This record gives sequence, structure tokens and C-alpha cells, in this order.
Amino acid sequence: MGRLPDSFLDELLARTDIVELIGRHVQLRRSGRSWVGLCPFHREKTPSFTVSPEKGLFYCFGCGKGGNAIGFVMEYEGLSFPEAVERLAGLAGMQVPRTGDARDRDFDAGLELLAAAAARMHEWLVRSPGAKHARDYAARRGLSEDAIARWRLGHAPRDAGWPLAAFGRDGKTARLLERTGLVREGERGPFAMFRDRLVFPIRDRQGRVVGFGGRALADGQQPKYLNTPETPWFQKRRLLFGLHEHQEGIRHARRVLVVEGYLDVIALHEAGIPLAVAPLGTAFSRGQAETLWRAAPELVLCMDGDTAGRRAAWRALEEVLPALTAERRLRFAFLPEGEDPDSFVRRRGAEAFARLLEQEATDAFAFWLEGLSRLAGGGVEGRARQAKLADRMLASMRDPYLREAWRQEAERAIGLHLGRAAAPEAAPPPAPDGEERLAPAEEQVLAGLLQKPARARLLPPEAEHFFLDRPGVRALYTRALALANEGEDARVAERLLREFPGETRLAAWASAPEIDDAAFVEAARALARAVLVQRLRESPTDLTQTLALRRRLEELSRPAILDDNGKDEAGLSDA
Repeated sequence: MGRLPDSFLDELLARTDIVELIGRHVQLRRSGRSWVGLCPFHREKTPSFTVSPEKGLFYCFGCGKGGNAIGFVMEYEGLSFPEAVERLAGLAGMQVPRTGDARDRDFDAGLELLAAAAARMHEWLVRSPGAKHARDYAARRGLSEDAIARWRLGHAPRDAGWPLAAFGRDGKTARLLERTGLVREGERGPFAMFRDRLVFPIRDRQGRVVGFGGRALADGQQPKYLNTPETPWFQKRRLLFGLHEHQEGIRHARRVLVVEGYLDVIALHEAGIPLAVAPLGTAFSRGQAETLWRAAPELVLCMDGDTAGRRAAWRALEEVLPALTAERRLRFAFLPEGEDPDSFVRRRGAEAFARLLEQEATDAFAFWLEGLSRLAGGGVEGRARQAKLADRMLASMRDPYLREAWRQEAERAIGLHLGRAAAPEAAPPPAPDGEERLAPAEEQVLAGLLQKPARARLLPPEAEHFFLDRPGVRALYTRALALANEGEDARVAERLLREFPGETRLAAWASAPEIDDAAFVEAARALARAVLVQRLRESPTDLTQTLALRRRLEELSRPAILDDNGKDEAGLSDA
């Protein structure tokens, strides 16, 4: 997706009822001209989450998250900007404009082909006489007809040429079949990637089929599980089976379960636990953990209870530890030896699985301490090895508060002093310009301007010198003035949110309690006085100019006199 025209984004936001959009996920009640509810991004008992239909913005005064409708979808569903735009455009019945270049056309054509292949394989599984053995296997694994339909499972025929026969042998189609991973080139020509397998369509977070996983049906067929190779549509380490289907359940429960296999995900869903996702045949990655923590604060890794399962859990802990924060919870649920979530819920039921999660799952810190002891061994040397390993792992943690809490508890448990110098090698990125502390008057001017851009006419002449020492805020301020002068009154805040995504306080300023004209003028006068004081400190050699600056400073020190239009009769004169 290339750069989208502002006109399209403006129309998309205008067509999107932000109260209706957010109201699908948050119980809102009217409060004056806004709506309020419990924030979906953090736990709270008193509502601090506000939605303003007038401004098209949401903001939480508790956790600071805010933005427009696109920003809400990105934050709530963990989507990228293009994905969120696609989602909202679908809801609004709009077509996202394409750049028209070959890459966009090819990508869309690939998605259409993958969707058609998924539909064709599902139809074969359900109706084809040649797929009876696949239906029998599905029944033995406890997959009901409803589950097969819900997850759109399919069957890939034994014939190596079925994709070409189904979709065409012309050069363009053959190339696209190969690029999407449906066929591979062999010594004897192209052949189907998936043959005689039970097929699981894999969707991205928007619900589009981007690839497949296939389970072997014939005895001795290797590998037992096969995934689509890496393609422009399918990147294994960025995808999780079940995430699209379980987004709502995960949001509601504020918990996500990570399991190993596709059948585990489906079995838990069928048992009434729509919270599970599975990596696509790769080790669980930090990027995947970050994606899931954006969806829910608690992550539970369901692992085999044997030695291999515990080793895999330790590797997962090492991988995701840098992303762990005080606001995120990580636990490990170890199943009885020989069981996986699929077999566990079928034999023991969903209630037993829920008890396992609640009563037996181990917090990351407790598992870490246990692992340190197990890996280091006994004796004095073992304690020294524990301390070294603890220091190394603590150094990878980016949250300084959590790192220090773990360090203190580990010192008590190990009985050794751990090195305070252990800190992340890469320092956290510096705060963006938008995060620098502003004076109250500066905050009021920005908030008043965003709430009512027409107030730009009330600013004194010194306003052209505001925020000169704050480059990030200065760029935002001058852009707001330009939009106001263009007559872009109603949508200034929305436009700025798109143009300055790094300024996290934009939504806060726009959603702050209403600032009246008198308060805005007084705040602007305070900034103007600061500008004049600074110019006087520069000690101009021209006596006339110095006297003019002092007279102007005296004018701005007297109470403001507002005319019928709210203008400051004294403050608007120029030095």
C-alpha cells in the first residue's frame, strides 16, 4: 500500500462513527458532549476513558493512550497502520485506493489466489469421495463437522499437479502459484507443495488467507507437518495460528494461551476456551510475544511437562525476557507428561484445563529462579554459576523497575550479591520531542488551539516565536496554525495525529477539559511575556527597541481586555 491521499483518510474518518466503533468493545455512557467507559488498555475501577464524537478522538487519562479511530483499531487489535485502514474501510464500505503499481496488483492477485485455493481445498474435504480418508482422520482427531466448517479446513489431493489443474497452466498463473507457495519447481516441472494432507488455512490479523499448514495423512509421509514457505504473503515469525479468530476472546479475558499445534488451538476453542494461538512450526519469538502483549497483559505458555518441554520453556523465557515489563505477566503451564492441550481437554475436560491454568501455572520469576538452580547445580560453585547466569539474564531486561525487583528477590534466594552494573547494553531510545516537559501555559495554548483552531486569531504577534526552543512541539504548533488558517477547523486534531504519530500527548491536549477563550488568551500572554523577557536578556544595543520591548511587556502584564469576539484589545498590539 503506497501513501494514501489525505482526502481518502479524511473521508474514512468522517464516515467512521468513533462512538459506535469503540462501543463494540467498550461499554460507554454519555457524559455531556463526550462518552466515558472503562479503559480497554489497562485495568481500572473508575472510568477514565473518554470518547469525543465531536473531535473524533479517544483518550484515557489513566494510561495516556489516545488517538483517532485508526489509532484505536491499531492499538486494540494490534494492527499496523495499513491494516487498520483496510479494516475501517471495510466497515465503512470504502475501497482503499491503490497506487496502481505492479507490486500492489501482484499482492492482491496473490491474496485472491490463496483465498480461492483455501475454498477449493475445503470443498474437497467436505464433498470429494477421494477425501474420505481425510474426513476419517479428522473424525478420529475429534474434529466435528462444525469445527471443520468454522476453521475452513481442507484436503490437498494426492495428485502433484492439482494446483495447475485447478487454477490454470498459463505462465502468469503458474508464476503466481509458485510465488504464493502453492507449487514448487522440481526436476520434472512444477508440483504441488501440499499433497494428501489435511490443510489448515493460516490467516493474518485481518482475516486474509496468507498461507497453509498441512498435516500428513499417509503412514510414513514426511514431514508430518508442513507449512507454506516464506513468501511476500507468509512470514512465519510474524504470524500466529488462531490470533485472528480469537482476538475478541483474548481481549475480553485479558489473557492469551500459546500452544504448540493447530489442533491444540482448535480443541481448546471447541471446549469453550477461545484464547489459544500457535506459532507456525518455529520457536516462539520476542516479536510474537510483543504482538500478543499488545492484545492482552497476560501470556501463558502451555508446555509439555517433560524435560524437553522445560528446556523449551527456558529458551522461550530467554527470548522474551527483554520485552517483559511490570505491566506484562508471563506464566508457564506444564501439562502432565504425554499430554498436550488437545488430548488434555478431550480426556479431562475444559474445567480441569482451567484449574491447571489458575492453580498450577508458574509465574516467570518463580520459573526463572527454579531454572537458575537446576542449570547451575549445587555447591559453592553452583551458587556462583547461578549469580553469573542471573546477572546475564537480568542485563537483558529493559524495564529498570522490574529488573531491580527481580534482582533483589534473586539475591535473597541465591544468597549472593548480584552486580548492579548489569544493565541493557543498548540504552532505551531517548524520549521524543513530544515527551519533553511543558509549562502549564504551554500546555494550555496547545490544548486550546487543538480544541478550537479558530482561536489562532486570538494569539498575540509574539506567537510566531512560541516553542522555538522545542523543535518537535514547534513543528506541531506551526502545522496547527497552518491548518487553522486553511480553514481546517473541525479536523485539525485528526490531521495532526496522522502527521505526528510520535507525539503521544496530542489526544490528551485535544481531550482535556474545555479551555475558555479568556484562559487561552491569558496563557498566550504568558508565553508572549516569556518571549519578550528573553529578547530583553539578549541586550539589544538599540535603545529605541529596548524601550519598545519594555512597553510591550508592561501592556501584556496588565489584565486582558476582551472585545465581543474574544480578542485581546491590549494584547494584540505589536511592539
